[in-house]
Amino acid sequence: MVSQFPQDSIIESKHSSKTIISFAYEEDLDNIYDFYCARYSNISFEEFMNLGITDVRRKLKSIPESEPLYTIIKSRTINTGKIKDKEERKYWEELKRINKIPDIYISNEEIENTLKERVGKYGNNIKRF
Repeated sequence: MVSQFPQDSIIESKHSSKTIISFAYEEDLDNIYDFYCARYSNISFEEFMNLGITDVRRKLKSIPESEPLYTIIKSRTINTGKIKDKEERKYWEELKRINKIPDIYISNEEIENTLKERVGKYGNNIKRF
């Protein structure tokens, strides 16, 4: 079996000149919340969102292999080129494809419009960059 994902790869891990992002905020947030509540403290989602990223990241470093989130993160960070067994490599490549973080592009105009909506009455005072 291939070794555990790099411990510092919960948010990102650097391999040579390439950065591998292994955490997708919206897609993984519910899984992280579930893991945190089950393992550490059954708190409300609002309380969870007020925790510092450092505290949550530290706790995620101890995630056991039995957690589904472990497999998701590992599939995003594993170097399948180093796996000798063809079936295992195929397995991890498929998981990597399934758990890939979606490429999301948001135009500056869309960001500006969203900010204006959220700011409400002060939206007219937002300047374009």
